[in-house]
Amino acid sequence: FDEQKEQVAVEQILRVVFLDPERSSPAMEKLKRQLADADAAVENRKKPPEEAGPRIIGEGLVIDEWKERRERYLARQQVEGEVSV
Repeated sequence: FDEQKEQVAVEQILRVVFLDPERSSPAMEKLKRQLADADAAVENRKKPPEEAGPRIIGEGLVIDEWKERRERYLARQQVEGEVSV
């Protein structure tokens, strides 16, 4: 502790319950459920997301935008073509 005296120390009182793993008790059953839930959560985090492929944000939005730009471009070309003739 002398080596770490510049570090911040936080005191906390912990409640400890001693359980006999050989005897079944409500506290032991609760602990087993909590451990099983924690293990399941860890396994779920390890799995890759189910939707690993490309996502469609809005179907047709890119194509629609491309069509609008093309139409504006063609309209501009047509107007410029009439002016320069």
